[in-house]
Amino acid sequence: MTRTKKWLAAAAIVAIAAAAVAIYYYIDPARVGWMPRCPFRWLTGWQCPACGNQRALHALLHGQWATAWGYNPFLIVSLPYLIALVAARLLRSRRPRFYAAVAHPRVVMTYVVLICLWWVMRNLI
Repeated sequence: MTRTKKWLAAAAIVAIAAAAVAIYYYIDPARVGWMPRCPFRWLTGWQCPACGNQRALHALLHGQWATAWGYNPFLIVSLPYLIALVAARLLRSRRPRFYAAVAHPRVVMTYVVLICLWWVMRNLI
């Protein structure tokens, strides 16, 4: 991929992310009917690991940490790792050791195991 294409791809990703942030800032998913609902919950009645993320993101963007925690605490706990993962990916060529540490298979597998544990726990409690 050429340097120009990489720059365009990065710009597109930033634009899409900014649009998503704007949507979740101005639109409360708990109050509108057209926002996507969780198909897993619709089919089973159980919550998936990401249930509540839309509402939690809206609350976070408004500085309502306690409300966001009530919607999905795992999102709040995951934010530092997810931010580090995005930063590592963006800085991959300049900081390869940082990327190798954050995206190490053991770290990723640990995160996947934590997601699965959260999935089970939130439906038992």
